[in-house]
Amino acid sequence: MDRDTIANLVRDVLREMLAAEDAPAVPAGGPMPSPPDGMLVRARHAPQTPPFDPAEFRRVKDATPARLAQGRVGTRYLTDVSIHLRAEHAIALDAVQSQVPEGWAAQHGCLPLKTCCVDHARFLLFPDEGRRLDDASRALLEKEGSRNVDVQVICGDGLSAWALLEQGPVLLPALLEGLSAAGFTVGRPLFVRFCRIGVQDEIGVTLGAKATVILVGERPGLGTGDSLSIYTAFGPKLGQDNAEKDCISNIRPLGMPPAEAVGECVTLLKRTFAAGGGGVALTQSGT
Repeated sequence: MDRDTIANLVRDVLREMLAAEDAPAVPAGGPMPSPPDGMLVRARHAPQTPPFDPAEFRRVKDATPARLAQGRVGTRYLTDVSIHLRAEHAIALDAVQSQVPEGWAAQHGCLPLKTCCVDHARFLLFPDEGRRLDDASRALLEKEGSRNVDVQVICGDGLSAWALLEQGPVLLPALLEGLSAAGFTVGRPLFVRFCRIGVQDEIGVTLGAKATVILVGERPGLGTGDSLSIYTAFGPKLGQDNAEKDCISNIRPLGMPPAEAVGECVTLLKRTFAAGGGGVALTQSGT
Protein backbone atom coordinates (compact mmCIF):
# COMPACT_ATOMS: atom_id res chain seq x y z
CA MET A 1 0.00 0.00 0.00
CA ASP A 2 1.58 3.32 -1.08
CA ARG A 3 1.76 6.57 0.89
CA ASP A 4 -1.13 8.28 -0.96
CA THR A 5 -3.49 5.38 -0.32
CA ILE A 6 -2.64 5.41 3.40
CA ALA A 7 -3.18 9.19 3.55
CA ASN A 8 -6.62 8.84 1.94
CA LEU A 9 -7.60 6.12 4.43
CA VAL A 10 -6.58 8.36 7.31
CA ARG A 11 -8.63 11.22 5.87
CA ASP A 12 -11.66 8.94 5.56
CA VAL A 13 -11.38 7.90 9.23
CA LEU A 14 -11.02 11.50 10.38
CA ARG A 15 -13.94 12.55 8.19
CA GLU A 16 -16.19 10.03 9.99
CA MET A 17 -14.93 11.10 13.42
CA LEU A 18 -15.45 14.78 12.76
CA ALA A 19 -18.84 14.23 11.18
CA ALA A 20 -19.99 12.72 14.48
CA GLU A 21 -19.05 16.04 16.10
CA ASP A 22 -21.13 18.02 13.56
CA ALA A 23 -17.88 19.38 12.13
CA PRO A 24 -17.45 20.60 8.55
CA ALA A 25 -16.95 17.79 6.09
CA VAL A 26 -13.42 16.92 5.04
CA PRO A 27 -13.16 16.97 1.27
CA ALA A 28 -11.64 13.85 -0.19
CA GLY A 29 -7.97 14.41 -0.88
CA GLY A 30 -8.15 17.92 0.64
CA PRO A 31 -6.19 19.43 3.51
CA MET A 32 -6.80 18.30 7.07
CA PRO A 33 -9.05 20.75 8.98
CA SER A 34 -8.52 21.66 12.62
CA PRO A 35 -10.63 19.60 15.07
CA PRO A 36 -13.69 21.30 16.56
CA ASP A 37 -13.21 23.35 19.72
CA GLY A 38 -15.29 20.90 21.75
CA MET A 39 -12.93 18.07 20.89
CA LEU A 40 -9.96 20.10 22.08
CA VAL A 41 -11.71 21.00 25.34
CA ARG A 42 -12.42 17.34 26.09
CA ALA A 43 -8.83 16.42 25.32
CA ARG A 44 -7.47 19.13 27.60
CA HIS A 45 -9.76 18.13 30.49
CA ALA A 46 -9.61 14.35 30.06
CA PRO A 47 -8.88 12.61 33.37
CA GLN A 48 -5.22 11.79 33.79
CA THR A 49 -4.02 8.40 34.96
CA PRO A 50 -2.67 8.84 38.50
CA PRO A 51 0.96 7.89 39.07
CA PHE A 52 1.42 4.29 40.16
CA ASP A 53 2.44 3.91 43.80
CA PRO A 54 3.71 0.34 44.35
CA ALA A 55 3.66 0.61 48.16
CA GLU A 56 0.07 1.89 48.26
CA PHE A 57 -1.08 -0.74 45.80
CA ARG A 58 0.53 -3.48 47.91
CA ARG A 59 -1.23 -2.11 51.01
CA VAL A 60 -4.62 -2.27 49.27
CA LYS A 61 -3.95 -5.71 47.80
CA ASP A 62 -2.90 -7.14 51.17
CA ALA A 63 -6.01 -5.70 52.87
CA THR A 64 -8.54 -7.67 50.81
CA PRO A 65 -9.06 -11.25 49.64
CA ALA A 66 -10.42 -9.81 46.36
CA ARG A 67 -8.39 -10.64 43.27
CA LEU A 68 -6.40 -7.58 42.22
CA ALA A 69 -3.72 -7.44 39.48
CA GLN A 70 -3.46 -11.20 39.03
CA GLY A 71 -1.28 -10.94 35.96
CA ARG A 72 -1.57 -12.96 32.76
CA VAL A 73 0.33 -14.78 30.07
CA GLY A 74 -1.18 -13.69 26.80
CA THR A 75 -4.93 -14.16 27.32
CA ARG A 76 -4.50 -16.71 30.14
CA TYR A 77 -4.03 -16.58 33.89
CA LEU A 78 -0.66 -17.28 35.41
CA THR A 79 -0.29 -20.92 36.49
CA ASP A 80 -0.33 -20.08 40.22
CA VAL A 81 -3.43 -17.92 39.79
CA SER A 82 -5.24 -20.65 37.85
CA ILE A 83 -4.44 -23.23 40.54
CA HIS A 84 -5.66 -20.93 43.33
CA LEU A 85 -8.90 -20.22 41.44
CA ARG A 86 -9.60 -23.94 41.16
CA ALA A 87 -8.83 -24.44 44.84
CA GLU A 88 -11.13 -21.61 45.92
CA HIS A 89 -13.88 -22.89 43.64
CA ALA A 90 -13.54 -26.28 45.34
CA ILE A 91 -13.89 -24.59 48.75
CA ALA A 92 -17.16 -23.00 47.61
CA LEU A 93 -18.49 -26.31 46.29
CA ASP A 94 -17.55 -28.09 49.52
CA ALA A 95 -19.31 -25.39 51.54
CA VAL A 96 -22.56 -25.81 49.59
CA GLN A 97 -22.44 -29.58 50.09
CA SER A 98 -21.56 -29.41 53.80
CA GLN A 99 -24.11 -30.46 56.42
CA VAL A 100 -24.51 -30.01 60.17
CA PRO A 101 -23.89 -33.29 62.02
CA GLU A 102 -26.56 -34.90 64.15
CA GLY A 103 -26.34 -33.79 67.75
CA TRP A 104 -25.07 -30.27 66.98
CA ALA A 105 -28.35 -28.68 68.09
CA ALA A 106 -28.41 -30.43 71.46
CA GLN A 107 -24.72 -29.68 72.00
CA HIS A 108 -25.43 -25.95 71.67
CA GLY A 109 -28.74 -25.85 73.55
CA CYS A 110 -30.96 -25.52 70.48
CA LEU A 111 -34.33 -27.11 69.78
CA PRO A 112 -33.77 -29.20 66.59
CA LEU A 113 -36.17 -28.55 63.73
CA LYS A 114 -36.31 -29.33 60.01
CA THR A 115 -37.95 -27.79 56.96
CA CYS A 116 -40.10 -29.59 54.42
CA CYS A 117 -37.02 -30.69 52.43
CA VAL A 118 -36.59 -34.45 52.65
CA ASP A 119 -32.85 -34.31 51.95
CA HIS A 120 -30.02 -31.95 51.04
CA ALA A 121 -30.42 -32.38 47.28
CA ARG A 122 -34.09 -31.39 47.55
CA PHE A 123 -33.07 -28.38 49.65
CA LEU A 124 -30.73 -27.12 46.93
CA LEU A 125 -33.24 -27.63 44.12
CA PHE A 126 -36.44 -26.33 45.74
CA PRO A 127 -35.85 -23.18 47.84
CA ASP A 128 -39.51 -22.75 48.82
CA GLU A 129 -39.45 -26.04 50.73
CA GLY A 130 -36.68 -24.62 52.89
CA ARG A 131 -38.88 -21.72 54.01
CA ARG A 132 -41.50 -23.79 55.86
CA LEU A 133 -41.19 -26.35 58.67
CA ASP A 134 -42.34 -29.93 58.22
CA ASP A 135 -45.31 -31.10 60.28
CA ALA A 136 -43.26 -32.83 62.99
CA SER A 137 -41.07 -29.77 63.52
CA ARG A 138 -44.04 -27.42 63.65
CA ALA A 139 -45.67 -29.58 66.31
CA LEU A 140 -42.41 -29.68 68.31
CA LEU A 141 -42.02 -25.92 68.03
CA GLU A 142 -45.56 -25.30 69.27
CA LYS A 143 -44.96 -27.65 72.19
CA GLU A 144 -41.46 -26.64 73.34
CA GLY A 145 -40.72 -23.25 71.80
CA SER A 146 -40.66 -20.01 73.85
CA ARG A 147 -43.69 -17.81 73.27
CA ASN A 148 -44.15 -14.05 73.06
CA VAL A 149 -40.50 -13.12 73.59
CA ASP A 150 -38.88 -9.97 72.25
CA VAL A 151 -36.31 -11.80 70.11
CA GLN A 152 -36.31 -15.39 68.87
CA VAL A 153 -32.84 -16.55 67.79
CA ILE A 154 -32.58 -19.22 65.08
CA CYS A 155 -29.55 -21.05 63.69
CA GLY A 156 -29.77 -22.39 60.14
CA ASP A 157 -27.40 -24.31 57.89
CA GLY A 158 -28.37 -22.33 54.79
CA LEU A 159 -26.11 -22.67 51.76
CA SER A 160 -23.01 -23.21 53.89
CA ALA A 161 -23.40 -25.40 56.94
CA TRP A 162 -19.65 -25.06 57.32
CA ALA A 163 -20.10 -21.34 58.11
CA LEU A 164 -22.47 -22.17 60.97
CA LEU A 165 -20.10 -24.84 62.29
CA GLU A 166 -17.19 -22.39 62.21
CA GLN A 167 -18.81 -19.17 63.50
CA GLY A 168 -21.91 -20.44 65.35
CA PRO A 169 -20.26 -21.83 68.52
CA VAL A 170 -18.80 -18.40 69.30
CA LEU A 171 -21.52 -16.20 67.85
CA LEU A 172 -24.62 -17.88 69.30
CA PRO A 173 -23.85 -17.70 73.05
CA ALA A 174 -22.38 -14.22 72.71
CA LEU A 175 -25.49 -13.02 70.88
CA LEU A 176 -27.87 -14.53 73.45
CA GLU A 177 -25.88 -12.86 76.24
CA GLY A 178 -25.70 -9.54 74.41
CA LEU A 179 -29.44 -9.43 73.73
CA SER A 180 -30.30 -10.29 77.33
CA ALA A 181 -27.87 -7.66 78.64
CA ALA A 182 -29.58 -5.10 76.40
CA GLY A 183 -32.93 -5.82 78.09
CA PHE A 184 -34.55 -8.05 75.45
CA THR A 185 -36.37 -11.21 76.44
CA VAL A 186 -34.91 -14.07 74.41
CA GLY A 187 -36.45 -17.45 73.62
CA ARG A 188 -34.82 -20.85 73.62
CA PRO A 189 -32.57 -20.91 70.54
CA LEU A 190 -33.58 -23.08 67.60
CA PHE A 191 -31.65 -24.96 64.95
CA VAL A 192 -33.31 -25.56 61.56
CA ARG A 193 -31.88 -28.10 59.11
CA PHE A 194 -32.21 -27.44 55.35
CA CYS A 195 -32.95 -23.84 56.20
CA ARG A 196 -33.69 -20.84 53.99
CA ILE A 197 -33.95 -17.35 55.47
CA GLY A 198 -37.72 -17.20 55.07
CA VAL A 199 -38.29 -19.91 57.67
CA GLN A 200 -37.87 -17.20 60.31
CA ASP A 201 -41.29 -15.85 59.20
CA GLU A 202 -43.20 -19.01 60.11
CA ILE A 203 -41.27 -19.43 63.35
CA GLY A 204 -41.92 -15.84 64.41
CA VAL A 205 -45.64 -16.12 63.68
CA THR A 206 -45.96 -19.51 65.41
CA LEU A 207 -44.28 -18.30 68.60
CA GLY A 208 -45.66 -14.76 68.61
CA ALA A 209 -42.16 -13.26 68.82
CA LYS A 210 -41.79 -9.52 68.35
CA ALA A 211 -38.68 -10.07 66.25
CA THR A 212 -36.63 -12.93 64.87
CA VAL A 213 -32.90 -13.24 64.29
CA ILE A 214 -31.51 -15.99 62.09
CA LEU A 215 -27.84 -16.96 61.82
CA VAL A 216 -27.41 -18.66 58.46
CA GLY A 217 -24.61 -19.78 56.18
CA GLU A 218 -24.22 -17.49 53.17
CA ARG A 219 -24.13 -18.57 49.55
CA PRO A 220 -20.34 -18.95 49.21
CA GLY A 221 -18.14 -17.14 46.76
CA LEU A 222 -14.65 -18.22 45.78
CA GLY A 223 -12.83 -19.25 48.94
CA THR A 224 -15.49 -17.78 51.26
CA GLY A 225 -17.30 -20.88 52.47
CA ASP A 226 -17.00 -19.91 56.14
CA SER A 227 -19.02 -16.68 55.85
CA LEU A 228 -22.15 -16.36 58.02
CA SER A 229 -24.97 -13.80 57.91
CA ILE A 230 -27.45 -12.50 60.49
CA TYR A 231 -30.93 -11.54 59.25
CA THR A 232 -33.28 -9.64 61.56
CA ALA A 233 -37.03 -9.24 61.09
CA PHE A 234 -39.48 -7.19 63.18
CA GLY A 235 -43.20 -8.00 63.42
CA PRO A 236 -42.93 -11.39 61.71
CA LYS A 237 -45.56 -12.44 59.19
CA LEU A 238 -45.68 -15.21 56.60
CA GLY A 239 -43.94 -14.20 53.39
CA GLN A 240 -42.54 -11.05 54.96
CA ASP A 241 -40.86 -8.95 52.30
CA ASN A 242 -37.08 -8.71 52.41
CA ALA A 243 -37.46 -4.92 52.30
CA GLU A 244 -38.66 -5.19 55.92
CA LYS A 245 -35.56 -7.11 57.03
CA ASP A 246 -31.93 -6.22 57.70
CA CYS A 247 -28.75 -8.20 57.18
CA ILE A 248 -25.29 -8.24 58.71
CA SER A 249 -23.09 -10.27 56.38
CA ASN A 250 -19.55 -11.60 55.97
CA ILE A 251 -19.20 -12.69 59.60
CA ARG A 252 -15.89 -14.57 59.69
CA PRO A 253 -12.28 -13.95 60.73
CA LEU A 254 -11.42 -12.32 57.38
CA GLY A 255 -14.57 -10.19 57.46
CA MET A 256 -16.53 -9.06 60.53
CA PRO A 257 -15.41 -11.00 63.64
CA PRO A 258 -18.27 -12.63 65.61
CA ALA A 259 -17.75 -10.37 68.65
CA GLU A 260 -18.18 -7.28 66.48
CA ALA A 261 -21.22 -8.80 64.76
CA VAL A 262 -22.93 -9.27 68.14
CA GLY A 263 -22.57 -5.57 68.92
CA GLU A 264 -23.87 -4.63 65.47
CA CYS A 265 -26.88 -6.93 65.84
CA VAL A 266 -27.83 -5.65 69.31
CA THR A 267 -27.54 -2.03 68.16
CA LEU A 268 -29.57 -2.80 65.04
CA LEU A 269 -32.37 -4.38 67.07
CA LYS A 270 -32.48 -1.45 69.48
CA ARG A 271 -32.94 0.90 66.53
CA THR A 272 -35.51 -1.44 64.96
CA PHE A 273 -37.65 -1.63 68.10
CA ALA A 274 -37.45 2.15 68.56
CA ALA A 275 -38.54 2.71 64.95
CA GLY A 276 -41.28 0.05 65.06
CA GLY A 277 -39.94 -1.68 61.99
CA GLY A 278 -36.82 -2.77 60.10
CA GLY A 279 -35.47 -2.55 56.58
CA VAL A 280 -36.88 0.37 54.62
CA ALA A 281 -38.95 1.53 57.60
CA LEU A 282 -35.81 1.77 59.70
CA THR A 283 -34.06 3.79 57.02
CA GLN A 284 -36.98 6.18 56.66
CA SER A 285 -37.35 6.67 60.42
CA GLY A 286 -33.92 8.23 60.77
CA THR A 287 -33.30 6.50 64.12
